[in-house]
Amino acid sequence: MKRRALSENKIKTHLLHILAWLLYASFIYITNKLTKPGATILNVLFYLLPLCLTFYVSVYCLNLHKEKGVWWSIASFFFVFVIIGAIGYAYIYFLLPSFGAVIYSSRDFKPFIQEALRDYVRIFSFALLYFYIKQSFTKEREIAALKQQEMKSMQEKLQYEYAFLRSQINPHFLHNTLNTLFSEALEYSPELADNILKLSSIMRYSLEAVEHESGKVSVQKELEQLQTLIDIHNLRFGNAKNINYTIEGNVTNQSAPPFSFITIVENAFKYGDLKDPEYPLTIRIVLKPSEVYFYCSNKIKSTGIQLSSSNIGISNLSKRLDVAFKDKYTMDVRKEDDLYIFELTIKTDNQHA
Repeated sequence: MKRRALSENKIKTHLLHILAWLLYASFIYITNKLTKPGATILNVLFYLLPLCLTFYVSVYCLNLHKEKGVWWSIASFFFVFVIIGAIGYAYIYFLLPSFGAVIYSSRDFKPFIQEALRDYVRIFSFALLYFYIKQSFTKEREIAALKQQEMKSMQEKLQYEYAFLRSQINPHFLHNTLNTLFSEALEYSPELADNILKLSSIMRYSLEAVEHESGKVSVQKELEQLQTLIDIHNLRFGNAKNINYTIEGNVTNQSAPPFSFITIVENAFKYGDLKDPEYPLTIRIVLKPSEVYFYCSNKIKSTGIQLSSSNIGISNLSKRLDVAFKDKYTMDVRKEDDLYIFELTIKTDNQHA
């Protein structure tokens, strides 16, 4: 398939070259016809042959500078002129007349050199312009291909990481077991059953999230599971934790990587000091039609281990953001006094997960 695409590109390039030379030949013929009524298309074609040779030899020499150096290409400008000039003189004054075609009636060498130099500089300029335009397009294609390959490699790496995490324990088995425990616990403790159901919900969400090839889920789903996580911790610790959780704006079609909010909040529960009412766990989410802003801050425990302990989760989130929202997000992680602060802004462009 790739070889076929390359072959098609070569055919298109050849056709473009032929079209360009036909247009140039038409221009030469029309201008000569206006000044020399006796000019013929055949004479124009004979005149263009050495110019075509000059163009492609010049392009070849320009390509050589990538391996042999720029100075060699500059020297080749003069070298090629001498060779092409000699070939052109023999072609115009000896070869063509033998076929009955006469382009120049005079064999004076000086006017020939002047005319040949003007033509050579013009054609070499065309070759130089063509060379740099082609180089520019080639570099752009190479950069685009490298970026695409980088994104593909990163996505494959994340898929391997997901597969590795899932292989640690069969999550479907765990999910089904939690549902069974919920049914049994319902008869004895509705509160315990509700807690198990919430945990099962997060497990089901993690299974669904891994199956999203785009690396995105709807913000609505992420917020539902974030609330579930907070509810579980509230059941676990009661009023011992101070939480300030606000959502501004409306959920529309915004999307985010799965567990992007949950990972950060879970780290705050695990490593943060949430017992001080003056420094509550603050979670603020601002939703706009094409943007999602997530803010989370918590007081750092006296052990001061949160920054280092959160690095793996932050690094993994950053990789997933690069895959799903390349160049469309900003993330800031910092420590201010006794606070650990995380900020994330995603430009969603109203994309569905």
